[in-house]
Amino acid sequence: MARKEDAVMILCFSGTGNSRYIARRIAQALPDEVVDLNAKIKAGDHAKMQTGPDVIVAAPTYAWRVPRVVSEWLFKTELAGAERIWFVMDCGGEIGNAAKYNRRLATQKHLRYMGTAQIVMPENYIAMFGVPDAEKAGEIVEKAKPDIDDAIARIKAGQLFSAPR
Repeated sequence: MARKEDAVMILCFSGTGNSRYIARRIAQALPDEVVDLNAKIKAGDHAKMQTGPDVIVAAPTYAWRVPRVVSEWLFKTELAGAERIWFVMDCGGEIGNAAKYNRRLATQKHLRYMGTAQIVMPENYIAMFGVPDAEKAGEIVEKAKPDIDDAIARIKAGQLFSAPR
């Protein structure tokens, strides 16, 4: 796939749709397309991807880090043209020390680590937590919009994300 040299590559892994929602918001603002990592991971597709200099990974938080299937896919897949990487992680409460693992992954990929944004979205880990009703979930998504907008603004400006709160 031919890409504009300045294009942003948005890689998205989503289980219930929270990360997909965030990735689509980013894609609309930049604008660019979202690459579905779910399909690539399921297919075992590690073919070299031509990117622009900027890569964004939108993913949920699993055990206070990016899902291992995502980090393993990133480690095995060449992102030709990539120079910088931002991680946008959604969670029900906090991402823990995910930034440490993301920084390590960026270093292994020889990419400049631009930070990890924490976006609180409706909880969906039903094994441990209660899931909010539709009204409460809508309120949580509305409350997340300024954090998503801040992440978009920082990506557009080529700035580091602030440390997660």
